[in-house]
Amino acid sequence: MHLLDEIESVMKEGFIDISPETRYVFKADTTKFSGIPEIVVNVKLESEVSSVLAIASKHNISVTARGTGTGMSGGAVPIKGGILLNFENMNRIKSIDRKKKLAFVEPGVVTDRLRAEASEYGLFYPPDPSSSAVSSLGGNFAENAGGLHCVKYGVTSRYVKGFKFVDSTGDIISCGSAYEKTYFPGSFVMIGSEGTLGIVTEIALELIDKPPVHDTYITYHNDLMSAVSTSIRISNSPVMPSVMELIDKEALLAAREYSDIFLPENTEAVLIIKTDSQYLPDLIERSLILEKILSSMKVPEWNRAENTAEEESFWDLRKAVSSSIKRIAPDKMNEDVTVPVTSLFELIEYTRSVSEKYGLRIVVYGHSGDGNLHVNILYDRKNDTELNNARLASEDIFKKSVVLGGNITGEHGIGLSKKSFLSIQLSKNEISFMKKIKKAFDPDNILNPDKIFNMSKG
Repeated sequence: MHLLDEIESVMKEGFIDISPETRYVFKADTTKFSGIPEIVVNVKLESEVSSVLAIASKHNISVTARGTGTGMSGGAVPIKGGILLNFENMNRIKSIDRKKKLAFVEPGVVTDRLRAEASEYGLFYPPDPSSSAVSSLGGNFAENAGGLHCVKYGVTSRYVKGFKFVDSTGDIISCGSAYEKTYFPGSFVMIGSEGTLGIVTEIALELIDKPPVHDTYITYHNDLMSAVSTSIRISNSPVMPSVMELIDKEALLAAREYSDIFLPENTEAVLIIKTDSQYLPDLIERSLILEKILSSMKVPEWNRAENTAEEESFWDLRKAVSSSIKRIAPDKMNEDVTVPVTSLFELIEYTRSVSEKYGLRIVVYGHSGDGNLHVNILYDRKNDTELNNARLASEDIFKKSVVLGGNITGEHGIGLSKKSFLSIQLSKNEISFMKKIKKAFDPDNILNPDKIFNMSKG
């Protein structure tokens, strides 16, 4: 039987598409990497995923899973062609258990949709990557995504209580405390494995009680060190912010170039801080401590949002940074390095020296509460010198992050974009061990091959 006929025969509600137009649409994510799949399989049922994997295993054909394509490391790019599993239609929220505070979801569910439905039950799903309005939970699982609220509430792995996945031979396996029959608890190593170990078909996610009260502040600083020092002081206090975002001078300039945003004169950096609580007296106490810290740190100007509109204006500034950067230069390398909070100032200052060294504009902003910064290197990929310098600048910043005790990625993943830099972070023995895990899960290397690191077939 021909391969297409085999796949067609196992599709019950999903369908396949081999048109040039569709295959072209699924060639890339938000990165510049691309690869044309031979077959796009639009799955809707777990049984379809299982059957397709069994067929792929028999024919030794690569399989790449894709949600909504918002990834920033090339993880969903089918560089080996083969089969692309499109999960956009496998998007049911199967159930929300208010008593157990659990949501059972399919991988194609958009993050904000779960957050909205959980809210109707008085519950809250904290992980909120910047792309939460369009990103899928399967993708968040694959990259162990974080977001603005991770400083207090943690990243995706904190909320995974179980999941079901299809292995490279087509077997369906469940694991975790959310399922009565747990076959393989060791498979939790799959969280953040970028689709290289198995294909997730269902995720059990913990929900928490939605904090009913919160305050949001914006602080304006005349120098970067003031903002970083204030951020560190808040991190070491009982305030326990749920969000703390840092925007440096270059990012503010980018936002002002293309947005109508108010900034006091001589503002060099901004912090946006959110506190929340289950109880109003507790929130008031936290806010009072925060305001005392701002006064003791001699922050020249700060505001607490008095209403929803004012609060939204604070977040508009944060959102304007990313959209503004896209208009400054034709291309950007958006790196998501992490360092200890105490090393934030040193890293940002280092990016400025790198900017001068390579003659490229570098914009920095991000989650100062947990040391996860987005370092945007702006360049023109049609200019060979700028392209090469951007790569060298990335490598310098990765090396500095590791020297400072951090990592080369916080939430975007390794994928294609950083696999050539993996040796900066990990030793040969560590990478060899990861390859052994990959080999154990996927001996024929058909699941998202050559992402994170290269492996020979067989």
